[in-house]
Amino acid sequence: MKLRLPGAVAALLVVAVATLGGVAASGVPDAAGLFSGSAGAAGGTGLLSLLGIGQPAAGGAPARILAGYYPAWYTAPARLRDLDPHYGVVYLFAARPVGGPPGTTGAVYWTPPGDGRGAASHFNDDLQYARKVQGRKVILSVGGDGNGMSFPNRAKSRAFIASIVALYRQFGGFDGLDWNTFQAAQRPDTAEMIWISLELKRLFPGFIISAPPAPWNSVDQRFCLDMLRAGALDYAAPQYYDGPNLADPDYVIANVDQWVALLGASHVVVGFGINSAANFMSDAQAAATWRAVQRRHPDLRGAFNWELDTDERQGWPFARKIGPLVLQPGHTAL
Repeated sequence: MKLRLPGAVAALLVVAVATLGGVAASGVPDAAGLFSGSAGAAGGTGLLSLLGIGQPAAGGAPARILAGYYPAWYTAPARLRDLDPHYGVVYLFAARPVGGPPGTTGAVYWTPPGDGRGAASHFNDDLQYARKVQGRKVILSVGGDGNGMSFPNRAKSRAFIASIVALYRQFGGFDGLDWNTFQAAQRPDTAEMIWISLELKRLFPGFIISAPPAPWNSVDQRFCLDMLRAGALDYAAPQYYDGPNLADPDYVIANVDQWVALLGASHVVVGFGINSAANFMSDAQAAATWRAVQRRHPDLRGAFNWELDTDERQGWPFARKIGPLVLQPGHTAL
C-alpha cells in the first residue's frame, strides 16, 4: 500500500531524501520548519505524525546502563533480538558520512549487518522487538573507526538532521544518537553539535544523546561539559581500551575520578573492552576495575562493552559477569 502524502508534506520529505543522497538543496528551512509542521508545534511531532514516524520509548536513558556496540561489518552477527538480555542499551555501529570523512553534505548513511544468521533480513523487525518487547534502548552511533565529521555551518547540520530523520523512519524508530564523530585530528564543532542535539531531542521526546570521548583529551572533556551544560548530552562514556595503557586498571580508576569531577557520576558511563589482545582487559580485570570505580562513585551511570560480537564468541563474559555488578549495585559474584 502506498502512503499518499499532502503535497506540502511530500515536498518536505523530498528535501530530506535529496539531502540524504548528497544533493545540495538551497533555501532549506531550519529544522523547526522542516520537521515540526509549524513553529513550536507540539514539541516537534507535527510532520513526524503525518509521516507515520513513531516516537522513542518514554523515559530517556535508563537509570543504570549496561551497553554494547553492535558493529555492522560482521558477516554473520547475532540478530538484535538474540543479544544477551543483560544489555539494556545497544549502539548500532555506525552511520557514516556521505562522501567520506569529514562529510561532503552533512548527511549520513547506514549499511546493514551481514545476513549470515538473518540479522539483515530481520533488522527492522528485530530492532522494534528489542525496543518494544524486550525494553532495550537502541542508539545509532555516528562516525567512529576514522569517520570523523565536521559541522562548520548550519546547512551541514540541517542535512545531518534530515538524514537522521530518514533513517529513523526507515528503521521504524530508535532511541538516541551517539556522537562518535570527533576523533584524532577532527575537533568537535561544539556549537552546531549542541544545536543538532537539541533539535533531535525536540523532534523526538526522550531521545538520548551520548558520546564516547577519548579519556585523556582535554578538547573532548570541554566538548562534553559544554554539551551537558546546554542540556544536549545525557552522558559521556570514555573508552578505556585499544590504546597504550588505556586498559590499565590504575589509569582507569584515576581517570574516571576526573570525569566524575567534571560531569557528575550520573553522567559518566565507563567503557571496557574484554579481549586477549593488547590494551584490553580480561573479564576478571574488568570486574575488579568496575568494583573499584563503583565503590568510589556509587552513582556512576553504568558501563559499556566494545563489542557485542566478541562478547558472544567468548560466551558473553561481559554481559553475564560484569553485567550484574553494574545493574545490581552490591552484587559480588563474578
